Amino acid sequence: MGLVNRRRNIEREERLVLRLEREDAAGKLLQKVPDLTSLSLAIHQVRPDGLASDAQYIRRVVLEHASALFEMPCSYAYCKDGGYDVTREILAALMSRNPHFEGERACRGSAGTGDCARILRYVGTATYRPRSDM
Repeated sequence: MGLVNRRRNIEREERLVLRLEREDAAGKLLQKVPDLTSLSLAIHQVRPDGLASDAQYIRRVVLEHASALFEMPCSYAYCKDGGYDVTREILAALMSRNPHFEGERACRGSAGTGDCARILRYVGTATYRPRSDM
């Protein structure tokens, strides 16, 4: 068992390093959207058949430390290499100063012999500083 646990730890560390590299490359959220004052994302993951909810939560983004990367892991325990990258869609909504936006994305991972195909649905709520029109 020791070898298996060590291998899992190494894989976990490698995923973390890659994630941190992607966050660094994405830059800081407030650099991209400087007028943003708050952001929360209601996240809901469902099976492809839509019959059962896997996970549902609200992610309140701490703007002072937030990366401009919006990747979320798949909640299905048997999903391999899965997750959702909704960075482009969320940044576009924020840069357009949308106070309310939503979208969905299928998981990019695999489960068993096929695609995972879990679905992430998100609803974003954002506030912005008033623009100073001069």
